[in-house]
Amino acid sequence: MMNIEQEIQRIQTMARSSKQLYLAIQDAKKLVREYPDEFIAWTTLISAEMDTPEEDYESASKHLFEAFDKFPEHSIFFALGVYLESTFVCPVLDETKIEKIESMLDKMDAKSKGILYYSMANLHQFERPDQYEPYLLKAIAEYPEFPHYYLDLGLYYISNENIEKGKLYIKEGLLRVKECFNEASPLEFEISLYTFIDEEIGGLYMFDEFYKEYKEMSS
Repeated sequence: MMNIEQEIQRIQTMARSSKQLYLAIQDAKKLVREYPDEFIAWTTLISAEMDTPEEDYESASKHLFEAFDKFPEHSIFFALGVYLESTFVCPVLDETKIEKIESMLDKMDAKSKGILYYSMANLHQFERPDQYEPYLLKAIAEYPEFPHYYLDLGLYYISNENIEKGKLYIKEGLLRVKECFNEASPLEFEISLYTFIDEEIGGLYMFDEFYKEYKEMSS
């Protein structure tokens, strides 16, 4: 009989195959039911749900909030749940949702706060665009390591005819990109909630074609 470490290793191996990913998710759900107090069981399930090509961001956000209730010291669970929910599941400005997010900020670490402010910026972008810039500035102030915060703010300034200021923020963002890749030479790392945060939300790793586009904008 396999122990939890062996079972997780088996599920992670299955999750690397697009043909077996659905089965990996089902096995990960079973693992969480059997080991509800094991942190790694929850991260295995959430990572599988966020993987391609079977992304299930609605389930992932639900499980992230459940995991945060069990492991409140890991505030990144709540922050990522908010990002997935507000970006992919229900990207609609909701004052009740904003109030709940803001009520949690004092309990969050800097990285989680940055993600929450970034999520709120995106929620306000179209319905209350006057709040977009302030929230991005708060994201940068809380967690200045993520390129996307600077790049999005730079694009905002350029779109509002503040060209030179926009270029400066794009340059600052590009300085923080750790590595570029392309389809021919992809980065070699396992998809997890942590790599998703660093690549998808943070922009630490970027397709070289996007990097070149930003580089041209900043010239």
